[in-house]
Amino acid sequence: MEKRSIFVLTVLLTVCAATFAQGLKDAYKDYFLIGVAVNQRNVTNAEQQALIKREFSSMTAENDMKPEPTEPRQGQFNWEGADRIANFARQNGIKLRGHCLMWHSQIGRWMTSDTPTKEVFYQRMKNHIEAVVNRYKDVVYAWDVVNEAMTDDANAQDPYRQSVMYKLCGDEFIAKAFEYAHAADPKALLFYNDYNECDPVKSQRIYNMVKKMKDAGVPIHGIGMQGHYNIYGPKEEDIDKALTLYKQVVSHIHVTELDIRANQEMGGQLAFSRDGAAVTDSLKQFLADQYARVFRVFRKHKDVIDCVTFWNLSDRDSWLGQNNYPLPFDADYKPKMAYEYIRDMKAPLWQMPNRPPRRPNQGQQGQGRQGQRRQGQQAQRAPFKPELAFPELEGVKEDFVPSPKNQPGQEFPMVNSQGYARFRVDIPHADEVTVSLGLGGRGGTKLKKAYDSSFTGQTEGPLDEGFHYYHLTVDGGTVNDPGTLNYYGSTRWESGIEIPAHDQDFYAMKNVPHGNVQQVLFWSESTQQVRRAFVYTPPTYGKDKKKYPVLYLQHGWGEDETAWSNQGHANLIMDNLIAEGKVTPFIIVMTYGMTNEGGRGRGRDRGAVAKAFETVLVDELVPYIDSHFNTIACRESRAMAGLSMGGMETKAITLARPVVFSYYGLLSGGTYMPADLKMDDKRVPKPKLIFESCGSRERPDGIDESVKALTAAGLNAVGYISPNTGHEFLTWRRSLKELAPLLFK
Repeated sequence: MEKRSIFVLTVLLTVCAATFAQGLKDAYKDYFLIGVAVNQRNVTNAEQQALIKREFSSMTAENDMKPEPTEPRQGQFNWEGADRIANFARQNGIKLRGHCLMWHSQIGRWMTSDTPTKEVFYQRMKNHIEAVVNRYKDVVYAWDVVNEAMTDDANAQDPYRQSVMYKLCGDEFIAKAFEYAHAADPKALLFYNDYNECDPVKSQRIYNMVKKMKDAGVPIHGIGMQGHYNIYGPKEEDIDKALTLYKQVVSHIHVTELDIRANQEMGGQLAFSRDGAAVTDSLKQFLADQYARVFRVFRKHKDVIDCVTFWNLSDRDSWLGQNNYPLPFDADYKPKMAYEYIRDMKAPLWQMPNRPPRRPNQGQQGQGRQGQRRQGQQAQRAPFKPELAFPELEGVKEDFVPSPKNQPGQEFPMVNSQGYARFRVDIPHADEVTVSLGLGGRGGTKLKKAYDSSFTGQTEGPLDEGFHYYHLTVDGGTVNDPGTLNYYGSTRWESGIEIPAHDQDFYAMKNVPHGNVQQVLFWSESTQQVRRAFVYTPPTYGKDKKKYPVLYLQHGWGEDETAWSNQGHANLIMDNLIAEGKVTPFIIVMTYGMTNEGGRGRGRDRGAVAKAFETVLVDELVPYIDSHFNTIACRESRAMAGLSMGGMETKAITLARPVVFSYYGLLSGGTYMPADLKMDDKRVPKPKLIFESCGSRERPDGIDESVKALTAAGLNAVGYISPNTGHEFLTWRRSLKELAPLLFK
């Protein structure tokens, strides 16, 4: 059972509460405004309205205030969409940015289609700007006056975009637009807005143009940096250089259209790919890291940055399409990892990824020199040398050994005495490999391509002692580590790694008499199928005619009947305890608890599934075991225990069938209280023992409270808290070690 499965509902509620304890606007109140570009759906849908109000202190109309939407024909204005957004801002006290007054891509065709003189064009532009600015001057605090007037061509002699407006008027149209806007609203901040603003060539062109205009007295108050970036760039130093340059000429900078794409495209060009990339754990981390870098630079320049605006509320709304995964909120308006990194001002975890190389055409394999090499011998690869792939790190002991869970003869993964883990996988043609272990769900451990083309990496810190599930993500696909054995968990066969525990001797393979774990198949009439169980019999079983008591031991969610003997080492724990004379030898029966039917709380009704398993266990498996093994077939010689969801099943079944079991055990699976056991009803038999346990990082207070209440009610109750563990197999191994000597006394 994975750690993250503990008390699923409680955790989800806790996470949600923490996530929204403060919005972005609150987190950045001492830095700058946090804005968002909105559409009509955003300001009319109640849930999206609530999201805007919680997270943002500034808004921009994505499209509804642009020239063509507001004045599609000369003198005929369409205010409906813009009014709706402006009214939402007014009603909720949210600042509103105006976007935009002049843009080559969306001015009304009527402005230039008849090839007007410069004077006629200026009058048309003046009338439009005055009408729009005057209508919203009570709520709009800043305007993007001119949008994208500089060229993207780094080799162009003329730095200006060759738009219809520029060809008609030269750069004077820029000055006129700012003059008309300032006259209409002298209090508004006026911005020149452009993309690729961190490019060294274009940033210099923007600076030169703004400086020229300001020197001539044009009322340009600020520069709008659109911020259409991607996970591969720009680098922090490039953003920093651009901001440092711009603040020499203006005292206000707004980041006006921030989003970060998952592909290699950048900028505000209207021709772009919507294909995006597979949303892997690594991609989530890369996105979060790039937002972390960007905001780290923004915070550095809080003296000049007044507002940072995300270009759309969620991936669903994004002009880039949701497959490009560009925003802090996903297509369901839920916060991503990137949101957490922005809000909590976290540092990036990984280095910025290299741009992926262009792959050869797969249909041409076998052609040309590359094809000839594939058909012939592979190029010789350098031999692997651990000292080159894993340089010594201060504080990390170099006593790494292969994990006990490795395939025979496999060196990796390796573990050391401190709990660090090292990985090496040989996938030379992969681009990206990540191990799911490490860093508490923050992206795992990213492996790097070593000199021999294998992928290697080490966990950033030590892992908890004991057993852990994990898998690899290779170029977006989930696969197991070929170096390890596989263990069923999270409803799939996963790789496993064992971190040495200081007390691991109690489950070690020793030179003592060993019992037997055998598979049995039994017919289930209620489910109309053959079902499987594994049965541990102690070393003395079958050597005489002695009969044995039985413990029915259940796994957790995502696991199956193999868990306790494979991951849990239940058989080795019993062998060692029996050899030390600490327990009464007994049989252990482990069967699938139907915990994975329909997933966690989805699909089939959990109550119905639990009832179905009760029938399988009590009415079908118990009679089968009693008829096929030398058991003491009575209540006083039967126990039931389970870990996590298996504990929940144990509680439900023991309370429903108290005449079947006499010993109860909940291992990180909840607690009993006296009221559960119907203490006043003399007809209901009471258990001879109730054992409850959990890790010290779980909810030990609940165990203590339950044991005190049960003891006060006259029941034999024992609690155990596993030190320095959480919801994990070391907790449950230790719990079985403590429970076993208490049974069948």
